[in-house]
Amino acid sequence: MTVSDDGDGDDTRATTRTTIEVSREVWRQVRSDAVAEGQNVSQKLEEVLEDYYDLD
Repeated sequence: MTVSDDGDGDDTRATTRTTIEVSREVWRQVRSDAVAEGQNVSQKLEEVLEDYYDLD
């Protein structure tokens, strides 16, 4: 399931909320890296995906 949000806050970019399934090992690593960098998991995943797809 995916839900779009037009971004009513300060962020002018549109965002999408979705549910994904990943292995527990992957989740722990992403969560650990996010916490170490002062981010939440969503921010870290977006960063990883942007790097992977050479965006931003």
